[in-house]
Amino acid sequence: VSNRGLGSAALAPLIGAAVTLWLVIPTLAPGVISMAAGDSAEFQTVSWVLGTAHPTGYPSYVILGFIATHLLPFGDPAFRMNLLQAFLAAGAVAGAIAVVQLLTGMRWVALATGLLLLTMPAFSPVSVSFPSSSPLRSSPVLWRLSTYADPHMFHLALVALIFLLLLVWERRRTSRDPQVTEHADRWLVAAAGVYGVALTNHSLTTMLAPGIALFVIAVAPRIVFQWRLILTSAAVLAGMAVLFWIELPIRAAMHAPLVYAHPDTWNGFLYVVEGQQFGGIPSSIGANLSDKYAEVMAMLSSWLGPLGYVAVVGLGTSIVRRPRYVLLSLLAAAVTAVFAAAYAAVGNSDLERYFLVPVFVAFTYVGLGLADILSIGGSLLPDARDWLMRTGSPAGEDYAVAQAGSDEAESDPAPTDTRRRSAPVLLALETVLAIVLIVAGSTVVAARQSVPGSTRPGAVSQATQTGREAWMKAVLAPADQGGLPLDSVIVSNWYDSTTLWYGQKVEGLRPDIYIVDDTMRVRAGENLGQVWNVLDTYLGRQPVFLLRFAWNCDGFTNLAKYYVIQEFRLPNNHTIKQVTGKIGPVSCS
Repeated sequence: VSNRGLGSAALAPLIGAAVTLWLVIPTLAPGVISMAAGDSAEFQTVSWVLGTAHPTGYPSYVILGFIATHLLPFGDPAFRMNLLQAFLAAGAVAGAIAVVQLLTGMRWVALATGLLLLTMPAFSPVSVSFPSSSPLRSSPVLWRLSTYADPHMFHLALVALIFLLLLVWERRRTSRDPQVTEHADRWLVAAAGVYGVALTNHSLTTMLAPGIALFVIAVAPRIVFQWRLILTSAAVLAGMAVLFWIELPIRAAMHAPLVYAHPDTWNGFLYVVEGQQFGGIPSSIGANLSDKYAEVMAMLSSWLGPLGYVAVVGLGTSIVRRPRYVLLSLLAAAVTAVFAAAYAAVGNSDLERYFLVPVFVAFTYVGLGLADILSIGGSLLPDARDWLMRTGSPAGEDYAVAQAGSDEAESDPAPTDTRRRSAPVLLALETVLAIVLIVAGSTVVAARQSVPGSTRPGAVSQATQTGREAWMKAVLAPADQGGLPLDSVIVSNWYDSTTLWYGQKVEGLRPDIYIVDDTMRVRAGENLGQVWNVLDTYLGRQPVFLLRFAWNCDGFTNLAKYYVIQEFRLPNNHTIKQVTGKIGPVSCS
């Protein structure tokens, strides 16, 4: 590809990425924030200290976050992680644009599709309930997850890159030009390397494997006999994965300030990487499929609105025109959705995150549907058809080839689409349609940039969320300024622990306070026993404080029956529960 051709192909994705940053950055959380039950604060902390996050460890995301938090010159480390999220969202949008452009050749429709993915102008909230799970309310999920630290956006950006590399490989592998096919397989090896990086970021990457395998075989059925290529791809994939996974035991052995479990031992490493805490693939994955399908369709309808009909058209035309992409994308989306629907029963704190890949795939079909409607409709216009045949240009020749039904046209229809768009009438239609779609998306920007509330279901901005940082600084205030006594012990929960760890490990506040999180009480942690075991250990020896939810046997409501608990006032009108005595043995009746 010439430099000019590469620059032309990159134009729309770069515009989409720039617009994404322009829209998303004003909505970023300004600092530490406890979204996803505290996961976001954990990643803001672990990335700064290059530690180990909760299973599956997310080493590639943590390493990327370490680089970002130490190199980006804006704000504090928490904000830099949120800013990184905006760049990853820009990458995901650019990836969607590049995929649609590569498959259709319609640059401006592709650009509009990517921006529709971000803004979701037809979004309408719904509440769904998967079997054995709590109700889930939908949101403009891609923009919402662009506003604070979370590895799922990195996962989506990597998936988009994998799709793009595989599609370029397909284009080159099936070309009739020997110079193009000569080094085509390098793109497949590159896709394997990116897959290895993605695997060390999120285990959802394994859901892509069936679709990728069928796609590769569909493109090159005899590839099963190319052992050198297979072994090279496998070695690159494994090498990239090991390169990132090895960070877990190394940093644990170096006593990084925050390490989940004990990945410096073999059992501890497997506990983290395999996600043993969450039980692996849920046993209910094959149960109630019809109910799960209905709920997934309801969520997709919520995100797509009337664009869902265009996505159906895109799927239908792609079965004929791009069957290999259908194998790749539809299987990836379907397997991911089935897993996510089953994972709801585990009680995931933000299940909507797990549907980013299905959302991405659905919007690529929106773009393909729009492009095919234009392409097919334009080819029926006499002026466009005659213009193509009169020019004697490659576009006219391609049209004649397509009409003759040649093997080249069947195996690679996208170039035909690419060249047809050069017809003035099609280009004009494409431009008008793209403008209409972009304008439609712009009408909801103000709503998206608003602060979420009961009357603003489509709002996603976290720009005013400073409450958690203020609370954290009150809890970790100096003892002589109204803070907790020296050497206090806080028996906490994940939601609060991760925020307090940020204050201690990143901002250096109150290192004398011992924060006992639920993850430290289990056997894979420090094996400290039940909450009341920890309370009994420190009560009377050190000041003991309690951060618990009301429910469950180890929640505040039940513990208040067996311990003397009173309010301790903190600076700026904050309070925390202090345990000052014990009434009797704890019962969980």
